[in-house]
Amino acid sequence: MKEFTKETIWQVRNSTLGVYVHFPYCLKKCDYCDFFSVGIGSGPANDESTLFNAYQKEVLERISHFPKLRERTVDTVFLGGGTPSKASSTNWQNLIQFLRSEFSFASDTEISIEINPEDLSPKLLEEYASIGINRVNVGVQTLNPKGLEFLGRHYDKNKYDSLVSTLTHSPIKRVGIDLMYGIPGLNASDFYQDLDIFLGANLPHLSLYSLTLEKGTQYSRDVSEKKKTEPEEYTQSDILITLPELMKKFGYRWYEVSNYAKPGFESKHNLKYWTYEPYLGIGPGAHGMIEGFRYGNPRNADLYQKKLPTDKYEPITPSSELSLTLFRLFSPFRYLEFIETHLEKKSQSKYIQTIESWEKRGLCELDDGVFQWKKEALLLLDDLIFEIAD
Repeated sequence: MKEFTKETIWQVRNSTLGVYVHFPYCLKKCDYCDFFSVGIGSGPANDESTLFNAYQKEVLERISHFPKLRERTVDTVFLGGGTPSKASSTNWQNLIQFLRSEFSFASDTEISIEINPEDLSPKLLEEYASIGINRVNVGVQTLNPKGLEFLGRHYDKNKYDSLVSTLTHSPIKRVGIDLMYGIPGLNASDFYQDLDIFLGANLPHLSLYSLTLEKGTQYSRDVSEKKKTEPEEYTQSDILITLPELMKKFGYRWYEVSNYAKPGFESKHNLKYWTYEPYLGIGPGAHGMIEGFRYGNPRNADLYQKKLPTDKYEPITPSSELSLTLFRLFSPFRYLEFIETHLEKKSQSKYIQTIESWEKRGLCELDDGVFQWKKEALLLLDDLIFEIAD
C-alpha cells in the first residue's frame, strides 16, 4: 500500500470515476437520519432481489445516456445506505462482478461498505474480504446506551462490547468508525471516553461528527414538540476545536472537517465528493455527478424499481458548488489548479480575491498555488464558504 508523505497535496483528477450504491433498508431508522432509509426489522427486505436487478438496469441506462462513462476507470465503489450490511453478501458479490464487467477497474480500487454494529461479526468481515470489499466503516455513533437511546438507535450490548476486538482482528485492514458528539444528556467526557477506546485500538480511520438537527427527521419533530432538546452547541464547539491537536498526537491526519486518518488511509471515495470528481450514484435516493450534470433518484424504493427517470439531469454550476465541497478539506490542495479547471474567468477572479483576503486575515496559508486552512478558520468555516459562493 502506498504511504502518503506529510506533503501530500490533493489535486485535480478527471479521468477516474466513483460509484455509489444506495441500499435503503435498515433494522430501524435512526431519529436523526435524513438519508433515505426505511426500517424493516431484523429480516431481509422482501424486494432485495428485484432491487439489485434495478441497480444493474440503472447502471446500463446511465451508460446509455453517457457513453463516455466507459472511458473512465473506476477507482472507488461505495456501498452505503441505509444499512448495506443488511443485504446478502452474495448480492453484493454479484453487483461488484457486474460493475467489473461494465467498467475498467483500477488495480487498487477501493471498495467500501457501511456496517451497523448489529450486523458486524468476524464471519461477515471474512465474507466481505472474499468478495473483494477492502474497506469497511462502522456506524458506532456512541458506546453509551443512554446516548444510543436518545438517537433512536438499535442497541445490542454483545455487539457493542465486541466491536473493538472484531475490528482489530479484521481481515480487512482499511477499517473506520463514526462517532458523534454533542448528544443531549451526554457530557464531553462521555465522548472522549468513547474516543479513547478507539484511539487505543489504533484504527486507521475515525469520522468524528457533531449531532445536527435536520429538517424532516423524527429528531427535528421531537424537538419542535418539546419532547427532546437540541444538540449541545457549546459542547460541540469545544470538542471541535480540541480534536485536531488531540488526534495529531495519536498520528492521525486531519484531512476533512470531520475526518481523521492515518497516512494513506483516507477515504478515497469521500475525497471524490470533496475534490469535485465525477461519481455515479445508483439506487433509490442516490445522487450522481457525471459529465457536467447532476441528478437525483426518487426517495422511494418502489418507484425506483418501477420506472427510473433517467432524463432529468441538471447542469452543474461549478462557481457555487466548488466552494461547498473543496473548502471542507483541511489538508492542502492545489487551489489554483481546481479554480482554473472548473471555473470561468469571472468566477476565477472572485475566488482568488476572496482566498487572498482570507490569507490577509490569517485564516489560511497560500504557497505556490497550494491552499491550506489554519485552525483559526474552523468555527467560521460555514460563513467563509458562503463568502466565496455565488
